[in-house]
Amino acid sequence: MTVTQEYLNFLKKNFKGLKLRVPLFYNWAYGIRFDLQVGSTTSDDYFEEMTRRATTIFESAFNTSDDVFLILRDYKFRRRKIRFSNYAFKQLKNLKKADIGYSKESRVYNPNDYLDLTNLAIVKTTAGEINYSNLLMAIGHTDFWPRQPRLDDVGALSCKEIYFINITKNLIFNMYDDRGIDIIANDLETIRPIFTSHNAWILEYDREQIEKTFE
Repeated sequence: MTVTQEYLNFLKKNFKGLKLRVPLFYNWAYGIRFDLQVGSTTSDDYFEEMTRRATTIFESAFNTSDDVFLILRDYKFRRRKIRFSNYAFKQLKNLKKADIGYSKESRVYNPNDYLDLTNLAIVKTTAGEINYSNLLMAIGHTDFWPRQPRLDDVGALSCKEIYFINITKNLIFNMYDDRGIDIIANDLETIRPIFTSHNAWILEYDREQIEKTFE
C-alpha cells in the first residue's frame, strides 16, 4: 500500500466525510480553535509569542513517538509542482524522495470551479522527526514578507497549507497562519486535556461554542 492510499484509508476510517481544508474547526464536530495573536504585528515580540504558543500546543497534541502524516497542499497552476527542495521537506529528518506520496485534488474549496486544483504531498513519519518549531514559525510568516523562515519565497503571495495528522491519537492539527490553530479529533476525550491545559488561549470569538462542546 502506498503512503497516499494509507492516508486516504486513515481519513475514511477515522474522519469519514471530512474534507481536509481550512478552516478545520468549522468542518468537524469535535474541535478547538486557539488564538496566537498578542500585541502588534510590527513587533518581534508578536512573532516570538506566536511561535511559543504554537509550539506549546503542538507538544501537547503530539508525543515524539507518535506516527504522523504531514500533508503539504499547494495550489496547482499550469505546471507548478511541489518540489523536493521546498522548505517543509527540509524540516523532516532523513527524508528521501521515495518517502513522499503525491496526489492531486480538485474543487476542494469551490465545488463549481474547475480551476480549483491543488497538489498534495504526503509524508508518513514520527513527530520526533519533524522540526515543527521551524515549520510553525514559517506558517506564521506567510503574510509578512520578508520575515524568515517561510514556506516559500514567492513574496507575500503563498498558497501552501500544512496539516499534521496524528495517526496514533486520531487528531489533526492545522496552524492556518499567524492568527491561530485548529485541532480536531474523532473522539472528544482525545483533545479534552488540550482544552483544559490551554483554555486561556482559546479564541474568544468561538469560546462559547467550544465550551459547550466540552460540557
